[in-house]
Amino acid sequence: MKPTGLWVVKLGGSLAGSPRLSPWLEALSQTSAVIVPGGGPFADRVRQAQARWHFDDITAHHMAIVAMRQYGRMLVGLCPKLLAATRLEDLARRQNQAVVWLPSPGILDAAGIPATWDITSDSLAAWLAGQLHAENLLLVKSVAELDEPTDRLREIPFAEAADAGWIDLAFDRYAMNQSFQSWLCGPGGHAMQPQAFTEPERIFTLLRK
Repeated sequence: MKPTGLWVVKLGGSLAGSPRLSPWLEALSQTSAVIVPGGGPFADRVRQAQARWHFDDITAHHMAIVAMRQYGRMLVGLCPKLLAATRLEDLARRQNQAVVWLPSPGILDAAGIPATWDITSDSLAAWLAGQLHAENLLLVKSVAELDEPTDRLREIPFAEAADAGWIDLAFDRYAMNQSFQSWLCGPGGHAMQPQAFTEPERIFTLLRK
């Protein structure tokens, strides 16, 4: 059974040092998902540099977006089956092939995305899902308890997930009351791909109001 509708999948930067990164890329390459890279160690260096030099948040915001581009380039380098694109129209025109989004500071500035650390690639993935009229957004997190969620974790409110540190503080602003559904999964979720896209409620954790 083939997955229907567009999935946007945010691959957390915490997977940059994990042996599960390559299996995730291989699994997603079998789908037509749009992959949003986290910032990973590249964004960590931006935080460290800002703490050392105290430059403004606009500068840090632009540097963090470039960090996402770096991580995204790494993902494509690790899995040449993946395409890469920056423009929204190119993402929308993907030909049944997985593509990695390489965000541009200019595009996000024009969209009025605030320059704040409250907004990470989580919120940017939600913004992108809205722009592309996606049906589902999946945030892949290095949280082991999300691999086999208990009944309590089949659904979780946005606020509770933010308090747990699983999503950023601005996420609900971009994901709530949208046409797409938002899901969480742990690092082992690649083993259920691409079949999980057809029955996400059996495998993932739904984010709700």
